[in-house]
Amino acid sequence: MNHLTNSIRHKYLTENSGHAFDHLLRVAHLTQTIADASDDQNYLWILALLHEEFDDKLNHAQTHDCFIEQLHDWQVPADYFDALIRDLPTIGFKGGFTIPERSHAAQLVTDADMLDAMGAIGIARTFQYNGQVKHAPFYDPALAQITLDSLDEYRHKQRNAIAHFDEKLLRLKSFIQTDKAKAIAEKRHQRTLQFVTDFFDELAESGVDVSLRFDYKYY
Repeated sequence: MNHLTNSIRHKYLTENSGHAFDHLLRVAHLTQTIADASDDQNYLWILALLHEEFDDKLNHAQTHDCFIEQLHDWQVPADYFDALIRDLPTIGFKGGFTIPERSHAAQLVTDADMLDAMGAIGIARTFQYNGQVKHAPFYDPALAQITLDSLDEYRHKQRNAIAHFDEKLLRLKSFIQTDKAKAIAEKRHQRTLQFVTDFFDELAESGVDVSLRFDYKYY
């Protein structure tokens, strides 16, 4: 397990969009926190550390054989290969446009991944991603009413950084499925909602037109 952890640490060393090794490690620990004692902790750790491997934001599509070869290089137990191939593509929010069927393990990692996108950490990661990758303003009134109709638009359409709270962060609580994760999500949701409230209040106090802001009170 140490070899895999160190290999993933090295692979994501230069990642700077909020999906670096520190994110993977938090998701791995959160997964173990919300899991039951009867769950396979080793598999959950591996699945969590690898959960970005099939994310099109970060990694190009790879063939089945290449990924299996990579698992061998990382010294992942072969008994886990089939489950990893099944579970990894189902993990993640992906704009909420599709909700795939997930195994219990994949749901735990998905819940942990969504928890890391909520609360204070989620807020920090949102602005890191929008600054480093999207080069997006945190709020431009001219971009305030842009809507999204597809995963492709979710990935590529230019919009305000704060819009991600409406598109994802404030919606995540309703996507959480496991009981322990729901309790954590409630606290993090309230922190996120308070931030958005304060954000628009301060913009308004500073003379910025926020009349077209999204209706965050809906959440």
